[in-house]
Amino acid sequence: MSNLIYTVNDSGLGVTIHHVNLAAGLAPHHMLQIRQLWYRHRLISFPDQNLTDEQLAEFAFRFGPPFVADNRFPVLGGENENVDPILIIGNRADEYPNSYLGHQEVLPHSDHQWLRCPSAASLLYAVDVNENSAPTVWIDMAKTYTLLDEETRNLIQDLRLITFNPFYRPFGSVSRKYVDRRIDTPPGATFDHPLVRTHPETREKILYLNLAYELELVGLPVELGAPLINRLQEHILSMKCREVHHWKNGDVVLWDNQSTIHYRHAFNPSVRRILKRITIGGGRPY
Repeated sequence: MSNLIYTVNDSGLGVTIHHVNLAAGLAPHHMLQIRQLWYRHRLISFPDQNLTDEQLAEFAFRFGPPFVADNRFPVLGGENENVDPILIIGNRADEYPNSYLGHQEVLPHSDHQWLRCPSAASLLYAVDVNENSAPTVWIDMAKTYTLLDEETRNLIQDLRLITFNPFYRPFGSVSRKYVDRRIDTPPGATFDHPLVRTHPETREKILYLNLAYELELVGLPVELGAPLINRLQEHILSMKCREVHHWKNGDVVLWDNQSTIHYRHAFNPSVRRILKRITIGGGRPY
């Protein structure tokens, strides 16, 4: 049995698998190799793909069931009661009835962190991407945790974090902020998760923190919680364990949403950028 040919990305985060045709399907031993690489490296790129929506979904769901939105808790694309697992992440995507995120900045986050069961993985497929559009950047949050000093790791080990759902606010109005309930309490249902979560497959410890939304540490006064979160976020920003992916048409990128965060910068609103996204459901973090 032949193994897939891959290279580790120069950043140290992620691998690129070469000469594989996802549309043709994958043998079981190749799927096992992809899973092992995914758990070890967190992100996998598959260049030069040509997939129908059915083929894209068939590949994605080998990693778990589709994420299903609950209309009690708003998410991107959930307002249309969309049963199609594919969302269009697009700018100048006029041929699609619904597309999302446009050209604006998307701050560093993991998908659905504000829900009881955040998604476990996500996948993007570049359909029509202009070379002048923004790359997507991923940061390794397991490595980010290991690079904290021992005193900080001990301090945060048992803390729990609330990430407030940004979709209860007007779209695009939320940015990272520590919540002071004496001034304002964000609307909507909340679910607290460990600030340091454990990966369900690799057992690694992960700093489960974003730089995109309104946040609060459970049980800590704002005078203690706000500076601690700010210090951790500055630590994240200092990390070099990040992969910058410059999209080319036909790229498929699959990432572990539990152990990475991702973002992109704003770009020229006249630039066309169309990707298809599928998200894989996950369990309650622990």
